[in-house]
Amino acid sequence: MKKYLFSLVFAFSALAMLNGCIVSEQKLTDKVQAAIVDDEQSKGKTLEVTEFSLGDKTGKNYQGVLKGKLDGKEVVYDVKVTDEGDDFDVDWTLRP
Repeated sequence: MKKYLFSLVFAFSALAMLNGCIVSEQKLTDKVQAAIVDDEQSKGKTLEVTEFSLGDKTGKNYQGVLKGKLDGKEVVYDVKVTDEGDDFDVDWTLRP
């Protein structure tokens, strides 16, 4: 009975941690996307995001791609994110 109870508690704990990671990644995705859009807006440009993914995670780092329309022209940005938990660093480069 103790093994069963321990297994059940472990399974719920793992599920809760997994769910927490998914929510955190979604929040990070939203914040990074907003930062890029806000930066372009501060330059007097309009960026409409059509697709964005943080991509693969290696340690604390993500390498993703953002696709959209910058002042009506199709654009692609390479995005690098370092997730520090409550804070993040992001660099993006517009592909030629």
